[in-house]
Amino acid sequence: MSVSTLNNSMRLSDSMERDLMISMLSNGESTSITSLAKSVVAVLKSGIVTVWEYTIEVSEAMNEARAKDARFTGSQW
Repeated sequence: MSVSTLNNSMRLSDSMERDLMISMLSNGESTSITSLAKSVVAVLKSGIVTVWEYTIEVSEAMNEARAKDARFTGSQW
């Protein structure tokens, strides 16, 4: 069976549906909720760590800018 683009309004015959199911299940990949959940958690963890590190970096830059501003406030140029 050739791979075709599917949309919601397309009706499959029983044989087409069976062929599609067999081709989807015969690719050798196991479908495990555990491995999927682990990969989702890893991606979320990576995103959270990245946002956290960025927030800390911005906070440190703001503190450094405030310290420089406090040092030069009121000085004569």
